[in-house]
Order: sequence, then structure tokens, then C-alpha cells
Amino acid sequence: MNAVCELNWHLTPFREQRWIDLWEPAAEKATDYGVLDWWIYRSIDDPLLFRHVTVWKKKEDFESWWFSEEISAVRTEIITFYDKPLLPQWCTPITGSIAG
Repeated sequence: MNAVCELNWHLTPFREQRWIDLWEPAAEKATDYGVLDWWIYRSIDDPLLFRHVTVWKKKEDFESWWFSEEISAVRTEIITFYDKPLLPQWCTPITGSIAG
């Protein structure tokens, strides 16, 4: 069963573009760690809320990516760009194309 991880980034005003410039390459780097699919989307109702969703076969692959030196360094660089605690939220797909 695939595992879905959601990261909810609530950014501080005027840092959205700088955040995406730094985080998008880090998100794409997950492909080197076995991510099956990933996307980042922005809330229409709250334009400072961005969600980064990843689909993994194993949670351990996410942890290898998340705690890697490269991604840890990016997270350190962008720590002042968001204003709420960032905790990965794990979900189990029930139905749809990623439920596999």
C-alpha cells in the first residue's frame, strides 16, 4: 500500500516566490529517493498556504530524503519563510489512482 505524505507550508507574506525557488528543486530531488509522485499546490482561499504532497512506496524512503544533508540544508535556509510548525502528515489512500 502506498503512503501519502502532506506538508502544509503557511508562508510569511512576500516570501512565496523565494520559497518556491528554493523548495521546488528540493521537492524534485525526492525522485532520487523513490518518490512515486509529487506535487505542490497553492490554496485559492489562503494564498499563503502551499501544500506539498508526495506518494511513497515506503515511509523510510521519505525519511531518507527528508533527513538527507541536502534537504536538511534547504530546510534550514527556508526556516524563516513559514510561520507555523511544519510536521509531515501521513495518509493512507483509500481509492483512486494512487491507492495501488
